[in-house]
Amino acid sequence: MGGGMGKMSAPQMPPPMTDVTDKTAEEEAKLAAEKQRMLDTKKKGQYATILTSGEGLDEPVETQKTTLGGTSTMS
Repeated sequence: MGGGMGKMSAPQMPPPMTDVTDKTAEEEAKLAAEKQRMLDTKKKGQYATILTSGEGLDEPVETQKTTLGGTSTMS
């Protein structure tokens, strides 16, 4: 008439905590590096475009009227 409980063992101790400040500083450094990389990419893209003045282009541009289907009405 044992009851089937068996022998109870003592609870195990959790593993010792690692230094949280080291991981936090490491994560902040990764975030700062990623942010700087994104800003550098954005700056590079801005200078890769054609920049014109507020006055626009000086050369006349030839334009043709087209119908909705895309064929030219002027020859």
